[in-house]
Amino acid sequence: MMLTRCPTCSTAFRVTSEQLKVRAGKVRCGHCSAVFNALETLEDAPPAAAAAEAASAPPEPITPTPVEPPPSEPSPESSPPGLSATEPPGESAPTDILPEGIGSEIEPPAPRWRLLAWGLAGLAALGLLVVQAAFFFRAELAVSNPDLRPLLEEMCGLLDCDIPLPRKADLVSIEASDLHPDPQQKNQLVLVATLKNRAPFVQDYPYLELTLTDTRDQPMVRKVLSPAEYLAQGADVRTGFAANGDLAVNLGLDATDVGASGYRLYLFYP
Repeated sequence: MMLTRCPTCSTAFRVTSEQLKVRAGKVRCGHCSAVFNALETLEDAPPAAAAAEAASAPPEPITPTPVEPPPSEPSPESSPPGLSATEPPGESAPTDILPEGIGSEIEPPAPRWRLLAWGLAGLAALGLLVVQAAFFFRAELAVSNPDLRPLLEEMCGLLDCDIPLPRKADLVSIEASDLHPDPQQKNQLVLVATLKNRAPFVQDYPYLELTLTDTRDQPMVRKVLSPAEYLAQGADVRTGFAANGDLAVNLGLDATDVGASGYRLYLFYP
């Protein structure tokens, strides 16, 4: 007869060599349910005299109450009282419950060619986004960065587009205007005005709105004049309104049977 002691609660148990062979010495304490190797904590049994003394004061407890093994651990037929044998390593041992992520399958790293393909696709998408932004804001870019204009014009040549001139109405003004009858032609009015582009860059020509009013300043006739109508004959509209430039307007209008006594003149961009 041999003694083994639970390293967790220090409870002593009597075991035999046959009992230890059942599961290679691996047992569960019937007192605290701790699993340990009984071969590693063996102690020699006391002599007869000491055994008699030990009988009067047995270890507490000498024969612990047996504890049924969990459902995943089959109970051996030859387990000693107070001990429940467990499976040795490699033989139906209870499955360990690992922390989340430790027991899951780790995917191998992606091949380099796949990473390279994703990188090239990202660069292509970024390039496309830059081209789209340059297309939609080509007019603003041409004004704010004149050095980019040749590149933008080359892009528009490929995309069959043009670079429109800026249209900043707050930087274009009517400096002076006058509407009077034409002394040489009856029922004709002559509009004389001076327009100014105060922007430091070329702009598109604005549209003019002329409204003839009666004696109560109520509108009688309204007419919208495009740049092609009020510019001098032969002028190229596409060249634009020169930066910090002035433009003289002298335009004859047919006012037959209107009888207007006043007018209003505005400029705008459609």
